[in-house]
Amino acid sequence: MFEKEEKKLHELKKEYANVEIPKEIDDYIRSGIRKGKKSTPQPFWRIGMVAASILLIIFLTTIRISPGFANYVSTIPGMERIVELIRHNKGIMSAVENDYLQEVGITKEEDGVSLTIDAIIMDEAQMLIFYTIESDHNYPTINLSNIKLKSQTGEELDVDGLSYGSHGEVMKGEKVSGQIKIIYSDKEVIPEKFNFETGVNINEVEIIKGLNFPIEVDTQKFSAITNGIAIDKSVEAGEQSIYFEKMEIHPTRIALFLEYDESNTHEIFRFDDIALEDEKGNRWISDGSSSMEDNKIVIYFESNYFSEPQQLDLVFSSFTALPKDELEVVVDLEKESIIKAPSDKRLKKVWLDDGEKDRKGIYFQIEVDPKDHNYFFSLFNNNIIDANGTVHEYTTRTYSNIDGTNLYEQGLIVDTDKIVSPITLKIAEYPARIKEKVKVKIK
Repeated sequence: MFEKEEKKLHELKKEYANVEIPKEIDDYIRSGIRKGKKSTPQPFWRIGMVAASILLIIFLTTIRISPGFANYVSTIPGMERIVELIRHNKGIMSAVENDYLQEVGITKEEDGVSLTIDAIIMDEAQMLIFYTIESDHNYPTINLSNIKLKSQTGEELDVDGLSYGSHGEVMKGEKVSGQIKIIYSDKEVIPEKFNFETGVNINEVEIIKGLNFPIEVDTQKFSAITNGIAIDKSVEAGEQSIYFEKMEIHPTRIALFLEYDESNTHEIFRFDDIALEDEKGNRWISDGSSSMEDNKIVIYFESNYFSEPQQLDLVFSSFTALPKDELEVVVDLEKESIIKAPSDKRLKKVWLDDGEKDRKGIYFQIEVDPKDHNYFFSLFNNNIIDANGTVHEYTTRTYSNIDGTNLYEQGLIVDTDKIVSPITLKIAEYPARIKEKVKVKIK
């Protein structure tokens, strides 16, 4: 099978083999790095001609191993850009290799901006929508806005979560692609036919509104059923008890349900290296997302739905945690001093910025481990309690690292003129760690 596509791809391979790599390629790369440092981190990758050529050649050299990829690359426009978006998630890559992707290919154009919905992947847990934007002008930023899913009758469908990125320094005629992740509400069932609605922001201003894309779901393609595994095991790590209840394996991700014992002495924030590991040493890591209600946690992983390992273990060796009696931080705003903080003295200093509105607030400096340099965590929850007991909420944080040091700075943007000192904050995440190797047999 795929002989026709394979022949076509090998012909393309010869053409790509003759692509002349510019002598200035190093300059281009350095320029791209400089641009990346200036722009906001984005959960997607952009791909240029040379990179696309290399990526396609990689596909071609593995065509015997993965005929499904050969089929997709040769039949779906922009597939190489989709693969570049998902290549860091082996579960989604496996889904695509197993024909678990539906081409959509609907394009809408307005005010010189073309938006194409390329393809979708969906299961009982979430939906991924892949898109491409092309513009007839250069823009510093372009991103989607006011995204909604609607029924055919116009009723807005309920979703629990929605995430997507922004595209920086978009050049005229350049195709940039992105991925939208939509988490369903427990009470919502996505209908076979629905409308995807979005606007387009250019330079942070919504220029295009209400683009509508009618999508009909291939229910036969997305008919995979969730696999459930009961774990029902408790483990001790750093004298903290963790109960692992169950695991739900969806085609796009795995949900691990666990619970922290209320009698634990420490508040557990985050696992550093938690993963699922099979009998061959293959690992499926956390995709970085989780949900929490009281002591009950759900951690999401790359999916091994199409791999079907014979044996499976849950492994980890480190997690961030802090004694529960050290979660409170008290600050004197007038003296810009810390009255109460965790005993490890990682929290170094506090100061106020009374400058511009988008900078005015309370700033903290904390010492982190080297592994945290590129991880931007929220140090405190959203509530600031002042000396009168009044609760002040902030909605914006700033993050920065001090180059050449292990120091990390976080700002809470809030009008400090309305806050009576001293204030009390509760730590939401902290870089102190408990280290202990743990293995839990899943099957």
